[in-house]
Amino acid sequence: MLCCLMIADHKPDLFVLDEPTNNLDIDSLAILTDTLRDYRDSLVVISHDDRFVREIGVTETVELSIG
Repeated sequence: MLCCLMIADHKPDLFVLDEPTNNLDIDSLAILTDTLRDYRDSLVVISHDDRFVREIGVTETVELSIG
């Protein structure tokens, strides 16, 4: 559904994604990665998947730690 929203004529200007790679198979992960890499508006991504974050081209990060 997310990928469909991103290619729609009236896509949102901002996506907030909380652990978007959880429970995805390899093919779905590749589609999501390619789609987000090409997205030119704003993304807020919360993820433990460093490789995914690098592959989608995140340019700024905020790291939070507890303790």
